[in-house]
Amino acid sequence: MREPPVMSSGDPMHETAAALTLRRWSVADWLASEEAWGRLLARSNADPVFLSWDCLTLWWQCFAGALSAAPEILAFYRGGDLVGVAPFYRRRVVRSRLFPATSVQLIGLSWRDPGPLMSEYLDIVATTAETDAVRHACVRALLGERAWTEWVIGLTAAGRQWCEVFARIGLDQRDYVRELDRMVSYQADLSGGFAGYLRSLGQSTRRSVWNLRHRLAKQGRVSFELLAAEEIDDGFSDLNRLHRLRWQRPAFSGTALEFHARLARRLASRGELVLSRLRVGGQVVSVLYDIRKGVRQYNISMGFDPSFGASVSLGLIHLGYSMEVAAERAVSTYDFLAGSGQHTDYKSHLSQARCNLSCVQVVRGRVLPALYRWHDRAR
Repeated sequence: MREPPVMSSGDPMHETAAALTLRRWSVADWLASEEAWGRLLARSNADPVFLSWDCLTLWWQCFAGALSAAPEILAFYRGGDLVGVAPFYRRRVVRSRLFPATSVQLIGLSWRDPGPLMSEYLDIVATTAETDAVRHACVRALLGERAWTEWVIGLTAAGRQWCEVFARIGLDQRDYVRELDRMVSYQADLSGGFAGYLRSLGQSTRRSVWNLRHRLAKQGRVSFELLAAEEIDDGFSDLNRLHRLRWQRPAFSGTALEFHARLARRLASRGELVLSRLRVGGQVVSVLYDIRKGVRQYNISMGFDPSFGASVSLGLIHLGYSMEVAAERAVSTYDFLAGSGQHTDYKSHLSQARCNLSCVQVVRGRVLPALYRWHDRAR
């Protein structure tokens, strides 16, 4: 469906955004866009994992039905060139247990819903030169629709940029914008090799990651294994078993397990899956589920046997092995993502960089803006 050009007067990107043309993609259009999406992603600063065509389309196939989600995928063109896509969807929700709302959200996240998987670094996908213009055009397009009462952009590293766009364009006085659910993701710098990384760590952390390998070896022969594609199911089975020992629940189950198993097979076919096991005395005692995209590796999930106790930091030892292999394969950034450990904020001790994440919520109508304004003032 072709729509009129999206104008953006009143913001500094006026001349650029004025030439943009908006087309609304159907799910069929989107599912047929793999090559075009890949080319656009390569020209952007968007996250190559969570905003990949594989990740988002699998999320949609696995979770959209249960959410009764309807696509709201906005594609922006300059002439015949695809320069940006805003992958949103709509669904009905109930806020504060009483108030029904039509929510527009980024594919990859169902905000305030514990069921579907939560993705990080979500945003639009646009060429670096067009990102600001596409973001402005996206805001104008959705503000022109009256069907929704809530718009959530998260979990994103671009919360400040989105808030600036809303401030520039100017919302109706009855609308309300809030930035919340602030989190921090952590990254280790492997650009100087694994030895250089170890030197950057504090003494206690370096001991846990490196020196305690010798203590672990006293309990049996230690082996670090990278799993092949045909071992994916066994790897996830071990991951869930070990995760349950420590957290009393599996890492993934039901539809979430289906999502990750399907994603892992796609990644394995391209050499981007890094699923590893640590054995001690022949027994699997730790599993790491990582994804490698170019020079960046992401730690998606981990599980290890807690019976080893604090004298041997089994999880940190396994992370050390994984980062050592990653550095050997020219990975420069190891991303631990957001979240903290069970007892310590281990990610902050392992990292040299961090990224602030948040959700931006826009509400409108008679009830929700007043409700959230009151809530935020009271808090």
